[in-house]
Amino acid sequence: MKTPGVQNYFSALQDLFRLQSAVLTDVIPHAGERGRNDEQRFREFLERILPRKFSVGTGFVICSNPEISPSSQTDIVLYDDFHNSPLHRELTAHVYPVEIVYGTVEVKGLLQKKDLAKICEDIAKIRLLGHRRWYIDYGSREATPGDPHSKVVSKNEMVTGVPPRAFVFAYECKGWRSLADLIKTLETVMATTPAHLHGMAILDKDWYVAQVAHARNGPRFVSQEGGSLLRFMNGMLHSIGSVEMRQMSIDRYHEMFRT
Repeated sequence: MKTPGVQNYFSALQDLFRLQSAVLTDVIPHAGERGRNDEQRFREFLERILPRKFSVGTGFVICSNPEISPSSQTDIVLYDDFHNSPLHRELTAHVYPVEIVYGTVEVKGLLQKKDLAKICEDIAKIRLLGHRRWYIDYGSREATPGDPHSKVVSKNEMVTGVPPRAFVFAYECKGWRSLADLIKTLETVMATTPAHLHGMAILDKDWYVAQVAHARNGPRFVSQEGGSLLRFMNGMLHSIGSVEMRQMSIDRYHEMFRT
């Protein structure tokens, strides 16, 4: 018996996403409700596809520096719920320390040119929040200097500057005649915004775009037409998989223990 293959499986999922979105457009006239359905549908898809180490939620990202304001509400937050947990778990949204966030996904039912500037600003904001991510490691030290038998557990703090990965997933788009046109718009927007787009998929066009890291002479992108959902998920797995995760320094969020 011939196996269907991963590519065929993801192609079928793309068709299913398109059909569900089209049906909802007719059944649910309110754009806000359709948007929430689009987000929830993709969130459930990620929960089925991603390894269990990556939890999927929605809410706000914060950092321990009180001078930096929280992010806007983020459609999808990919976070660590094994070594860490959100600071607050509310019914409709959680609050995530940036240290526990692997990446974020902006979900759009209809992506338009006017949306990109705000999306990139939100990505840049989260990158700023992740400029310094604080973690701890446990070791040992001598409670009495010079006495090797008096060792106690010590808490060692470390910092990294690796920000969460950023993705955009759109069911449809409007305003671009070709993939090249979309890339031109992204180049223009990204030239003035300190953001980085690790992956974008647009289902109705079957387009996939990802930004090249540390490109010279302005932002640069790689793109493909066809197999957008599979390319998107493959890129996401590599991107979030490269983010090292360990126990966060919770003391930095508990005011009485701030250093």
